[in-house]
Amino acid sequence: MKARIKLMQRKRFRRNEVLNFIKRRFPTDCDWTTGNCYYFAVILKARFPKGIIYYDPVDGHFLFGYKGEMYDYKGKNHKTRYLVEWDKYDEYDKNQKIRIIRDCIM
Repeated sequence: MKARIKLMQRKRFRRNEVLNFIKRRFPTDCDWTTGNCYYFAVILKARFPKGIIYYDPVDGHFLFGYKGEMYDYKGKNHKTRYLVEWDKYDEYDKNQKIRIIRDCIM
């Protein structure tokens, strides 16, 4: 019985591995706003390399996508409209990408 419970807990942990990582590593009072959302997404990308960094040009916000879920510094983010993969953003708007890098990331 104990082995079955542990197996269920491991499956639940793996299913929520990004959320668990965020909650364990980053206190809720961290300031990941004003340009830091990019760096937060980069940290998640380093920890979960199969994920994808997205940029929302409407809200001016970076998100991290992993296994069909979107994450930012608050945890799960249900925003899925207007997202563009950051690695492919030059195809969307090269000049805007240059401005984002200059004004927000650097």
